[in-house]
Amino acid sequence: MSDKTVWILSDGLAGHYNQSIGISNALQSRMPHEAVIINIRLKYKFLRSLMRLIANHLPFLLGYRSLSFFYQHDALPETPPSLIISAGGNTLFANIALSKITGQTNTFSGTLKGYHSQNITTVFTVTPLKRVSNNTVLDLPPANIETVQNNTPIQPFYTLLIGGDGAGYIYSDEDWVQLARAMSTIAQRDNITWKVTTSRRTGETVERKLESLLSQDCIAEAVWFSSNPQKVVKRFLAEGQVIFCTEDSLTMVSEAIYAHKPAVTLQPKVMNPDSNDAQALDKYQTKKYIMRCAISELHSTSVEADLFCKTYPDIADQIASALVSKIK
Repeated sequence: MSDKTVWILSDGLAGHYNQSIGISNALQSRMPHEAVIINIRLKYKFLRSLMRLIANHLPFLLGYRSLSFFYQHDALPETPPSLIISAGGNTLFANIALSKITGQTNTFSGTLKGYHSQNITTVFTVTPLKRVSNNTVLDLPPANIETVQNNTPIQPFYTLLIGGDGAGYIYSDEDWVQLARAMSTIAQRDNITWKVTTSRRTGETVERKLESLLSQDCIAEAVWFSSNPQKVVKRFLAEGQVIFCTEDSLTMVSEAIYAHKPAVTLQPKVMNPDSNDAQALDKYQTKKYIMRCAISELHSTSVEADLFCKTYPDIADQIASALVSKIK
C-alpha cells in the first residue's frame, strides 16, 4: 500500500472532476498514492468575493470553521494528504483552506478567478496566465481518459459529440438543420455511418429535431441524452475514424483530441467564446490537433489525415514533471 494520500475536491461537475482525476492518474507511476474524493458544495455563491478577500488578504481566517461556513462537504479523511487537487472556481477557496490547514502542497487546474497565485503550489492551464510564475502550461488539459480497444466491425464510422447553447455559443434551428443535412451528405460521400451522442446541455427539443431530420440509414447508433442517457463517449471515440464535436464545450473538444484521430470542431453562426476558451481553441488549431469548421460549411468540408498532427504530447508526463518534486 502507498504511504501517500491525495485529496481530490469535487464540486460535482464532471468536467472539473475528470481534470482532477487526470492529474492524480498522471502522478501514479512516479508517486503511487491513494486518491480520496471529497465532495464539496458551495453554500453561498454571493459570498465568493468575500472568500477571495479572506484567501488573499486574511489568511489567518482560513481554517475548519471557515471551510464549513462556506461549504457543505464530506467528512475529511483521517489520513492527511500529501497533495490536494481540484478544478473549477468554486473549489478554489476550499483547496487553499485545506492546504493551509494541513500544511501540504496543493494544485489547481484552471484560471485563478481573482485568487492570488501564491495560494497554489502549481497552477495548470492550457493558455499562459499573466504574471503567474507557478503556472505550468500544458498542451492539453488534464483528462480522465483511457484508451478503449476498437472491436467494431469493418463498416467505417464517424463520431459526433453534440452539446448545445452555452459558453458564448448559441445554436439556431438553421444550425441544426444544416448539421443534419451535412451529416447525410458526408455519410453518402464517404460511405460511412454516424455514432452520435448528445449531452446534458443539448435539450429534448433539439434532440427531437435532429432525430426527425436524420435518416436512419446514415445513423449506426444514436444516444439521445434527455430520454436515454448513456456513458458512450469513450466507446464512440474508439470506434470513430474521424471525431466531430460542437465547439461549445472545451471538455468535449479535449476528449476528441485525446482520441488521437482527426478532430473537427463545429461552430454555429452565433458564437462569442470568452478569451480563455478562444485562446485554447486557437492553440489547438495552430498545433493541428483540430480543424475548426462552421456548421454552414460542413457539407463541403473534406477531412484529410495530413491536415492534422502526426504525434500527440504526453500530458501525463508534463503534469508529473511539473508537480512531483514539489510534493512533500
